[in-house]
Amino acid sequence: MSGVKRYKTIVFVVIFLVVDVVLIRYAFFSDKKSDAVEDQLSVNPSAKELADGKALALQYCQSCHMLPDPNLLTKEMWYRGALPRMGPFLGITKYHGQGYYRARDVKVSDYFPSHPIIDSVKWGSIVNYYIASAPVILPAQKRPVSIERGNPFFEVLMPKDSVVYGKMALTSFVKIDTSVNPHRLMVSDGMASKMLVFDNKLNLLSQNSTSGPVVDFDLSPNNMLYCSIGQDMSANNLHNGEIVPVKIGADGKLSWSNEPLFTKLARPVKVTGADLNSDGRKDYLISEFGNLVGKLSWMESKGNGQYTEHILRNRPGALGTIVQDYNHDGRPDIWAQFAQGEEGIFLYTNKGNGHFDEREVLRFPPAYGSTSFNLVDFNHDGYTDIIYTCGDNGDYTQILKPYHGVYIFINDGKNNFSQKYFFPINGCYKAIVKDFDGDGDLDIATISFFPAAAQPEEAFVYLENKGGFNFKAWSLPVKTPFQKGITMDVADADGDGKPDILLGNGYFSTDNLSTHKEPLFILLKNKTTSIKH
Repeated sequence: MSGVKRYKTIVFVVIFLVVDVVLIRYAFFSDKKSDAVEDQLSVNPSAKELADGKALALQYCQSCHMLPDPNLLTKEMWYRGALPRMGPFLGITKYHGQGYYRARDVKVSDYFPSHPIIDSVKWGSIVNYYIASAPVILPAQKRPVSIERGNPFFEVLMPKDSVVYGKMALTSFVKIDTSVNPHRLMVSDGMASKMLVFDNKLNLLSQNSTSGPVVDFDLSPNNMLYCSIGQDMSANNLHNGEIVPVKIGADGKLSWSNEPLFTKLARPVKVTGADLNSDGRKDYLISEFGNLVGKLSWMESKGNGQYTEHILRNRPGALGTIVQDYNHDGRPDIWAQFAQGEEGIFLYTNKGNGHFDEREVLRFPPAYGSTSFNLVDFNHDGYTDIIYTCGDNGDYTQILKPYHGVYIFINDGKNNFSQKYFFPINGCYKAIVKDFDGDGDLDIATISFFPAAAQPEEAFVYLENKGGFNFKAWSLPVKTPFQKGITMDVADADGDGKPDILLGNGYFSTDNLSTHKEPLFILLKNKTTSIKH
């Protein structure tokens, strides 16, 4: 990679991690509260005015997503962050002298009305309702147990090659590849747009430049694909993501065709291969997260490298998919998560001949910042339960939110889900469920990309199942060089029959004088002795 290209990539990453919120703030925030701002934050509408504002919010603010409760954000975050982002979707570009933010990298008329669809009086009622009803500060986390530093179940292993250490780290993907023996580790450097391959002793086998940061990898035998989100990791509305066929040699070196399988994608983050219409050919589910643009679609294989696109949901925020025949009718169904605007988990029931029925089984307000989900029968009743995390906090309301964390939703047998467990973790990004300690029940490994500065232990939290939905919380030993968890994978890395954990790091220091460096990844080797083979 040339020095110029790497410099541009680093600039984009810095914007993604740090500067983006500052730019947004300068677009419509004022660092010093004016008298007008103070007046707005101290509004005191009558009971009737509050009721009118709530009724208008019900009418207008549910058109795109679940109606957010005022208690989800502080007064200031509603005024400075959320409402200025909501207004343009109703044609409101400024209010009381405060300019509202609209995306500049799209054709504005395609996403924002050219004329207000609500007058300033009604909009003012909505603004007053949210600000008057919201708290000054959000409550603190309410943890069932405290997090203990150190972990008796895992040994922290560090990579040996200096190429993976730096004053900045953005690991866009990690994978423990068990398709070969001995097993190997795959790590994508999101800043340098490189895929690094290591043996299971953490020796570097190869490093290969990719078309952009790799965020997913389909390791199907004889048909491997990598998914590049685009030219960089920043939020945008470009269509420069692609999915590329790839081969990995025994030496770990990658080779691929110069012709991607799918191109011009809006920030794709997940590719899942499956025969969705039972014609004997492999189709692909593609999650295009995008920003204002995006969608979930499946590419029907017509043979000879030809595909026909079928859109399942033409909305941005497609984050992840799981293919599972949940109703045991012989046809693969699709579970999908969306995390932009209308946040939720959707079930697409396969009706045959390429047709799917859509049902939203869980719905969340946009302040949650959904980040991942997984399926597991947690209570062993024969029905699929949902493990859900929320914690994306890199937007325009960057405050600690006590509802961020990991949730367990239990299935009643009819795919109706109710919350059974919650453990708060600031900025929780992902959770993976396994019986890590071999005692017969399911434990939970979690990561956070936005841990509180005063709570660095949240970067990785291991919830040891003690039975009855009670968990003991562990973290990494103090001084482990792992600042933020951005990606994670679980599998048996060293072939001893025990699940290990591969953690991808997100590290950035604002101290120009600091010489501290952190690795792209660390491996947590499972050292329990009670694993049942």
